[in-house]
Amino acid sequence: MPYPVRYSTRAFNEYNEILEYVSAKFGISTAAKVDAYFEEVVNQISINPFLYTYSDKNKNLRRCVINYQTKLYYRFTGEFIEIASFRGNKMNPKTLRL
Repeated sequence: MPYPVRYSTRAFNEYNEILEYVSAKFGISTAAKVDAYFEEVVNQISINPFLYTYSDKNKNLRRCVINYQTKLYYRFTGEFIEIASFRGNKMNPKTLRL
């Protein structure tokens, strides 16, 4: 049985920014495909929260490389999964404060 998934405010905002960017640059149909792919990854995590390894910088978070441009950080509390952040791989890692 999948665990419930919650998005932090930060992750929700970053997710929307990514979709807005893709929509503006590549069109709504591409943004819909990206959205479906992200949701598929989140669904896999909800089924198996131990699927991805711990982050090198923060041992409380797990890191999922969605594609070469984006990482997803999440934590598993035992009761639910909290999506902490969607992160562009080219962003400065020192600005990641979770």
